Amino acid sequence: MDTTPPLPAAGGAGPDLHTGQDTSTAHTHRLRLYGALDAVCVPLAAADVQAVFKLAELDCVTVHAVIDWINTARTLAPLPHPT
Repeated sequence: MDTTPPLPAAGGAGPDLHTGQDTSTAHTHRLRLYGALDAVCVPLAAADVQAVFKLAELDCVTVHAVIDWINTARTLAPLPHPT
């Protein structure tokens, strides 16, 4: 007989999340953002990871717009470096 109380299937927003967004949505957004950045071979620094977490808390339309920008940037020719 198991006396351990069951864990909730879906938790609410943690104390570090300031939106009413479900954490599973933010997690999905993070995965999509990481996937888009990985597709263009962008190495992530610690500040970049923090930015992805903040972006993932935004609404779906905004996150998809950022992903579209990343994907579009992948198809553009690189800008010449100033000499």
